[in-house]
Amino acid sequence: MEHSTGSSPLPADYYRRHAARVRALARDATTPAVKKHLEGVALDYERLAHRVDESGSAPADGACLGPSSPGRNDPGQSKA
Repeated sequence: MEHSTGSSPLPADYYRRHAARVRALARDATTPAVKKHLEGVALDYERLAHRVDESGSAPADGACLGPSSPGRNDPGQSKA
C-alpha cells in the first residue's frame, strides 16, 4: 500500500480508486479468507475517503486501517 510522504493530503478519489481496485481483486479471489480480507480492505479505503470528504483532508494521524482493525480476520492468523 502506498503512503504519502508529502504534507499535502490525498484526495478522496485516491482512496476510492484503491477501493475499486481491491474490490476487483476480491471478485477474482478463489479463497474465501482472502476474499473476505480484501473486501475489508476495500471498506477501509471507503472509510478513509469518507473521512477526507467530511474533513476536507486526509486522516491527521496518517492511519490506514489494516487487518488488525477490530472485527477483521487476518488470513495469516490461525483461529484458536
